[in-house]
Amino acid sequence: MKFRKPLKITQRVSSVTNSFVQAVIPWVPPSSSQQSEALEVLGMEEGIVCAYCGGVASDWDHLRPLVRNKRPTGYISDYKNLVPSCGRCNQSKGAQEWRSWIVGSAAGSPTSRSVPDLEKRIAALERFETWGAVLPLPLERLADPALWAQHWENLRRLEEALQNAQKHAAVLQAEVHRRFGANSLFLTPELVSSDGS
Repeated sequence: MKFRKPLKITQRVSSVTNSFVQAVIPWVPPSSSQQSEALEVLGMEEGIVCAYCGGVASDWDHLRPLVRNKRPTGYISDYKNLVPSCGRCNQSKGAQEWRSWIVGSAAGSPTSRSVPDLEKRIAALERFETWGAVLPLPLERLADPALWAQHWENLRRLEEALQNAQKHAAVLQAEVHRRFGANSLFLTPELVSSDGS
């Protein structure tokens, strides 16, 4: 068992970026018939499993990623772009193109885990992709350019604020370590204020 390194504020920058992009992308919840149709194309009439590895499905993953290089790809959240996925595959795939990821050596990819019947899964995903015939939308042309510019400026300012907050946290952490000792497990009575805090 290993110890986790302490989190840094800046480790959340990619989550913030993804949130900024996903917050403006259309999301179309599927009807039950649309969901059934998509699952049938994937060959999952008997039960829902991860489309990538066959494991227990816990998420709906965007087959074509919504975010790349901090900007929308043009793909949206709808039933023709969502496949059942386990958390491990969803995390491993991230914003990668599904074909190169599924046969690649990324940690957690089906190939790296020697998932059986991978050719069958790839064929099902190709069938799904052909059936969906999804093309990226020109999202940045669907709203006033000034609105987009303000949105990306808001993101830039927030990322800058996170960077500054991490610099401040590093100074504060150094002071805490200097004052109390990096390896100290217990506070001595004189370091605890009179109110017990």
